[in-house]
Amino acid sequence: MRIIDILRKDLKIILSDKKSLASMILMPVIISSILSFALSGSFGGGVSGNTSQFQIAIVKEYDDNEQVDKIHRGLTSSLIAGSFDDEQRSEIVENALDLDIEEIFFEQFLGNEELKKVVSYRVEDRESAMELIRNRDVAAVVILPEDFIYDMTINLTTPFRNIVDIQVIGNTDYIIGSEVAESIMSGFADMTSSMIIGKNIFIETALSKGANENAFEDIDIIIDNISGIMDNSGANVDYIQLEGKTPVNSFQYYAVAMTTMFILYAAGYGSRTLLEEKDNITYQRMIIAGTPQWKIASGKFFMMFIFAFLQILVMVTYSSLVLNVNWGNLINVVIVSLFIIFSVAGLGTMIAAATFKAGNYKMASVFDNLIIQIMALIGGSFIPLEVLPRFIQNLSFLSINGIALKSYLRIMMGYDLGSVVSYISALLGLGIVFIAIAIFILKRKEGLRHA
Repeated sequence: MRIIDILRKDLKIILSDKKSLASMILMPVIISSILSFALSGSFGGGVSGNTSQFQIAIVKEYDDNEQVDKIHRGLTSSLIAGSFDDEQRSEIVENALDLDIEEIFFEQFLGNEELKKVVSYRVEDRESAMELIRNRDVAAVVILPEDFIYDMTINLTTPFRNIVDIQVIGNTDYIIGSEVAESIMSGFADMTSSMIIGKNIFIETALSKGANENAFEDIDIIIDNISGIMDNSGANVDYIQLEGKTPVNSFQYYAVAMTTMFILYAAGYGSRTLLEEKDNITYQRMIIAGTPQWKIASGKFFMMFIFAFLQILVMVTYSSLVLNVNWGNLINVVIVSLFIIFSVAGLGTMIAAATFKAGNYKMASVFDNLIIQIMALIGGSFIPLEVLPRFIQNLSFLSINGIALKSYLRIMMGYDLGSVVSYISALLGLGIVFIAIAIFILKRKEGLRHA
């Protein structure tokens, strides 16, 4: 019996298995489409190109009128004010009250054009804010303490420093949004610290020159100038792509990620076929008919090779026509695909040989239900590697799909075939090793001597 006859028989069997066809061909199409649309905002080159905007609720625990009275009493009775006469004291208090803390926080800080692209806010009372977070209407609640205005005014207009305890309550359903809100509040704390340092330097310098009360008279103008300088000196981040290289969007990434993951199931499907032949007595019939065992194993190898090629062909065609995915130079894509398929078919042949020798399907089941999931995780099929812990990133070379994913992405970004030589060499090497192990296992299997 020729290898082509064995291959034809195996292909007829797998093509008649509608359930396997649906799971290995249609599932990557469906999942890649869902993930591409759902996570488009996480990639710089997505459909809209916009970062997702999170909404937060801000609770003002303070009363405006009470804060004004407290500022007046605090500054009037402070050690600084006590050093001056009534007229000077009144002028210092008036200048402090002219400092609009809410304008600094809501307009200058949260109203920054770049920040508004990331987060929007709404002012609510505590009860309403907590209801919003319970209903998942906001990503976080920011609580400004009852002495927020007073403490901030003291910090910005006197040498004294009061602790301002801003609380951020994150919604556990919006992990990223909660962290963004926390980072934003940390940024505000850093900004005000810089303003306080600048103010203190000004006051100390003025007092050392004998300015006395004049050091405090125009403190509101000084703070406005400092905040204005900080507002205008922020870093502008511009995305500039490398010349000739195209950034990858979510549609491209997950088309590749799902393709490289689901071709592993071709190996999983093929890993059962040798033992199935034996259980169905067709293996024994072929041996009796004089078919060498290596031909039977070769038929399984080429069956997995062709089926994996069919999976890739369907995904490339669908993603190109429906999702408008640009795979890059098609010749390079075909070359890379052949090396990937060779490695996958070799892996499937090795597991098929081990399953055949064991006489049960446990090894094939472990590969399908556990090993593929681990390879998909460390290879970046579920989540882009750059957001995973470093130790997982370092394990990506252990997964065929991880090497395959890196190869496809480089081709997509416009790199030539030379840039993926190390990857395709690794795939070729792995394929050869897998086949060698399969041969070794089968040679130890009783009955191979009849081949």
